[in-house]
Amino acid sequence: MKRRSMLTALGAVSGALAGCLDAGSDNERSDDEPTQSSDERTDDDEPTQSDGKTPTGSVRSQFDGEPSRPECTRDSKRIEVEDEGGETREYETAATVPYPDAPSAYTTDGIVDFVDEFEHGYVTHDLLCGRQGPPHVLDIHYDVRESETWGEDPTVVFLLRTDAIGSMLHEDGSVSVADVAPSGVVYAVDETGAARVEFDEAATLESDEWRSRAPDPLADGDLVATFE
Repeated sequence: MKRRSMLTALGAVSGALAGCLDAGSDNERSDDEPTQSSDERTDDDEPTQSDGKTPTGSVRSQFDGEPSRPECTRDSKRIEVEDEGGETREYETAATVPYPDAPSAYTTDGIVDFVDEFEHGYVTHDLLCGRQGPPHVLDIHYDVRESETWGEDPTVVFLLRTDAIGSMLHEDGSVSVADVAPSGVVYAVDETGAARVEFDEAATLESDEWRSRAPDPLADGDLVATFE
């Protein structure tokens, strides 16, 4: 009787210990469980904006620092030159075209118009900002031959354009005319800003290759404008 009583008692103790251990393990697991369900996310869990106001994934959010682009002001001026025959000729130098403000409308047409105007300004600044003359730049040739848009948010705009110094006035009074060849440029534009990258290879490609071969303005280009 005593032996059976002891076995019964031991069995009861073992069962009690097992119950305690199971309860303890359940408590430990509950401490590790999330106290907040996925449906109870707070505002702090939502995607934030990169600087408190710039939407994440926007053109502006892809770049550190401020816009980088040629900046100067070159006004047109008149230059008189006397040729070998003693005759005086008058020339007028080229001037920078101001950069435009933000697009008037963030539609495809509005963004394409902005890119065309911005690129014209960029070209004149790029060709004139490092020059004081002589030789004096008389003409800057800028003309868009083809344009395409690829996608939205941001809107990507491709331009095949000619941009070059058209003619220059030298100290001896002679005027030289440069050859003008097309080249490409690609912009990405949304309501936060504009990025730009050169696409010189475009002139050697077929039109159906432009999109697949174009560089990415966000990955390979520069931030050239921001909009409030």
